[in-house]
Amino acid sequence: MRIFTVLFIGLLSCNAVAAESPHILGGSVGYGFQDLEQSESHNSSGGDNFVADIYYRYMWHDNFGIEAGYFAGSGGVASIFTGIISRITDIEYSGYRAALYGEYMLSKSNRLYAKLGASANELSYNVGRWGSDEVNHIETDGTDIYAAVGWGLRFNSGIGINIEYQYVPVQILEVQNLNIGVSYRF
Repeated sequence: MRIFTVLFIGLLSCNAVAAESPHILGGSVGYGFQDLEQSESHNSSGGDNFVADIYYRYMWHDNFGIEAGYFAGSGGVASIFTGIISRITDIEYSGYRAALYGEYMLSKSNRLYAKLGASANELSYNVGRWGSDEVNHIETDGTDIYAAVGWGLRFNSGIGINIEYQYVPVQILEVQNLNIGVSYRF
């Protein structure tokens, strides 16, 4: 009888340990499009960009959490060619972000999710003048929205993979990315 009681208590403690942790650490890389809006001092410039993103998420509920992260991006290959035409080159951005996270479970490991929050960001780029070798380096900082939607898959080991669309306006730069990421629930 004692052996049965010890086994029963042991099984109960295993279930307590098997509960999902609220802590998730992850990162992603992506490729997308950027468009620097036109102003009086220079033409608009579009092109592609590469981005990297790391984050920590705390899930206070099964389907809701809060996320803090850091992102950074710069122009891609096509941006080099559009920079020749528009004379805007070396577009780089980075920032810290905080977002509310919500997910809809499609199955035990399969989910759709959305993020909505704010980013404190920095933007830098160079503006050249036609017929001149003079280049002005411009740096600005500000606060903007951060939004993302995606699909994720989490394995029993705690490792997850995801694909997401990000919309990140960075002051006068509008960035839209498709990211592929990996995360770990610990």
